[in-house]
Amino acid sequence: MSRRLIPSAAFRILVGLLAWPACAALDSGVYQTLSDSTVEELGDLVPNGSRVVPISATLTFDLSAASPSVTAVIADAVVEGGDPFALTVRSSSGAQLVDGTCTFTGDYLRDIHPSGTQYLFDWRFSASTNGHVLWNGIIGWAGGHLWQVTISNLTLVPVPRLEVTQAGPEVTVSWPVSATGYKLEQAADLPATDWSSVTNAVATTGDRFSVRVEAHGAQRFFRLRRF
Repeated sequence: MSRRLIPSAAFRILVGLLAWPACAALDSGVYQTLSDSTVEELGDLVPNGSRVVPISATLTFDLSAASPSVTAVIADAVVEGGDPFALTVRSSSGAQLVDGTCTFTGDYLRDIHPSGTQYLFDWRFSASTNGHVLWNGIIGWAGGHLWQVTISNLTLVPVPRLEVTQAGPEVTVSWPVSATGYKLEQAADLPATDWSSVTNAVATTGDRFSVRVEAHGAQRFFRLRRF
């Protein structure tokens, strides 16, 4: 099979040719993909040359610093047509444009290869009037063969903020009742590859949903996942 060279400069040009929607200003916060989100993976080592794969990610934006940043925790990242794996991706540079959108670039695999790789990403995020965010961009190999993941107009929704309080042997986890369509999950460590559903009954108190769980000695982390 022939191999195609995509150097770093060509990678940046390819990103620049993507169509970006113009929307409102993006705000700092935590967002996540919808349950049916997918991306397209292309490459010499991808089965049949291309495939559509699901993506489940939680992204945290910090726009308060001089250089904005994003951290993406992806539950099912892919590389070179391989099996999905958990990956944390951090931007190395970021900018907020005059139209309110934000761009971020960095090393896709830097968290597991601190010395650096040629697997690069270039992402752009724009906010819509309904509070959602659109995610566009690519992830790609800038070396000697073809591999890239194309992200096209993925919808990100704000993650409601959890509050955790402890009273005696119980912990109460609560979130706003306006956040419908979510289920509470827990894990023992972060980053987590095995989140399990909290099956305890959900109560409504005032303007908040709440779940009571036993306070075990070991630490636990909680999140809301849209379904």
